[in-house]
Amino acid sequence: MINISNNKHLDIILPNTNKALKEVLKSASPKELEVLTQSKDLKSVINSLLQESSKNSASDKTILNLVKNNPTLKNLGTISSTIKDLLNSLKSTLQNQTTEKTPLPIEKVLKEFLVDIKQLSESALKTKITNSGIFLESKLKNVQNPQVQLKETLNSLLKSIEKSSIYPVKVLNKHIKEILNSEIIKNATNKSLTTTSPLRENLPNEKQALNKVAKTIEKIIQTMQTNLKSEDITTTKEFSKILEKLQHTISPKVLTPENFKVASIQESIVQLLPQLTKSQVPEAKGLFDALSKILKILPNTSLEQLTQTKIPQEIKSAILPLENAIEKSDTLFSKDTKVLLNKLTTLDTPQKLSSSTNVKEIVVNDLKSVLLKTGEEISKSPLTNQSEVLKHIDKLSLQIDYHQLVSHLSNSSSLYLPFSWDALEEGSLNIKRDEDDRFYCDIELKLKEYGELSLRLVLYEKNQINIKIHSDNIEFQKS
Repeated sequence: MINISNNKHLDIILPNTNKALKEVLKSASPKELEVLTQSKDLKSVINSLLQESSKNSASDKTILNLVKNNPTLKNLGTISSTIKDLLNSLKSTLQNQTTEKTPLPIEKVLKEFLVDIKQLSESALKTKITNSGIFLESKLKNVQNPQVQLKETLNSLLKSIEKSSIYPVKVLNKHIKEILNSEIIKNATNKSLTTTSPLRENLPNEKQALNKVAKTIEKIIQTMQTNLKSEDITTTKEFSKILEKLQHTISPKVLTPENFKVASIQESIVQLLPQLTKSQVPEAKGLFDALSKILKILPNTSLEQLTQTKIPQEIKSAILPLENAIEKSDTLFSKDTKVLLNKLTTLDTPQKLSSSTNVKEIVVNDLKSVLLKTGEEISKSPLTNQSEVLKHIDKLSLQIDYHQLVSHLSNSSSLYLPFSWDALEEGSLNIKRDEDDRFYCDIELKLKEYGELSLRLVLYEKNQINIKIHSDNIEFQKS
């Protein structure tokens, strides 16, 4: 089970036993450990180091130096090589089975990280980086529970419709409170998605509970939508857009010699008049009469004439009573209530409300998650080459843990290149944002033909980029 820290300093959340950190502590001198912490056992040392690093950046640098200079971690090799070794071991395992040779789920995930860079689109590359294993714990930390979203939406909706004078809508309060007081929704948290929850253990019929909630939500939505059909045209989103357009055409920034176009005012009025005829609100007729009168004198009117006749002020004066009337209309027809209703329609089935849906998507596609699960399964199976497969899984896990640890200690995102490239021996990326809102991307490559190549990309002022390239290879420099 992954222990998720509440420490806001950690952009990359580390598991209880980070293999890379454990390896560093093996080779750290007593003096170095004494500088970092007074704890004795390994678990306490790790916890103390991480707590100290959140308060003291100097300790980050000390541990980071230990990590980068650790002999074992320096000679781990490339992740792509480890993936190939693991795939070969798994292939050998399946060939030796006497039963039907069914590929393991991990094989599909691993093969995706060996795709040639030329075949990758921008979106595919982004997905591969996201699912590289480096961000597993942070993704789990930030995963959203739809039941929490439902709770927040219903609480806001309750406040809104309590003010409604429409009886069928007003009595929905009872059903909303019923859902909010149900055990499954009342105790829902985002944290429960990634920890063992007593609530889950006490709710063997969770599916049945969610079915009941979903049916009630469906009833709430239907009631609100039925009553919304009786709303006046002036409270609709379409009318609001047209009214805003007219108000824009008579605003001071548009009524200037550079921007003024009488045709724009005419167009807005022409669009608004048919809408006003559909309204039952008395103030709508007043605006209709005023705009009809103004429309007759607008053609060939100059900006100077428009200002002298005070047409903009007349339009504003006619709109104001209608806006006041709209504000006093039933809360069911307000923009806020409609937004809440739209949110509710995204949570109206047991499937949409299932708290495990988002987590399942993460754990099925993330490399580190699949590695952890496969390691557990392989360790319990009687495979002839079990130790070989587990060795490669442990190595790949260690390589991912290394990048997570470097990410945390350097307050950046340390990534391996999650693709195949024939000209590349090994490579890594390090992405960081400084206090001045500049983004740095350091790319370290070891090319088969030209050796080491370093690139630094700096993005600043949102659209300015600076690129520095360094290579000791004279031939490469000339080319």
